[in-house]
Amino acid sequence: MKTIVTGLSVAAPNGLGVEDYWSATLAGRGGIGRLTRFDPSRYAATLAGEVTGFDAAEHLPGRLLPQTDPMTRLSLASAAWALEDAGIEETGGGGVVTASTGGGFEFGQRELGNLWSKGPKHV
Repeated sequence: MKTIVTGLSVAAPNGLGVEDYWSATLAGRGGIGRLTRFDPSRYAATLAGEVTGFDAAEHLPGRLLPQTDPMTRLSLASAAWALEDAGIEETGGGGVVTASTGGGFEFGQRELGNLWSKGPKHV
């Protein structure tokens, strides 16, 4: 079995895209900082590796924004960047599979809230 890497991309706390990420890594710049997405003062942990500077609306169709959470948006944009890095023209005939044991919580929680408060027809 052979593995062929055709394109690379990175969406990380210390860089969006391969060049930014690699430059930050070589310079020793990490991506850990105080949480900014919410006030963490009531929690013991106040630091995280947040991906900042990413505007999903610049990279994804508007119809996907309310249907996805930040992790999925980053994954889709990063997949598009990897295709671009590979020199593959995106024709709309491909797909992206995302899987995570720790991502997608915002969307999931919102849909569970709809299920519990409004019923299954609203999910």
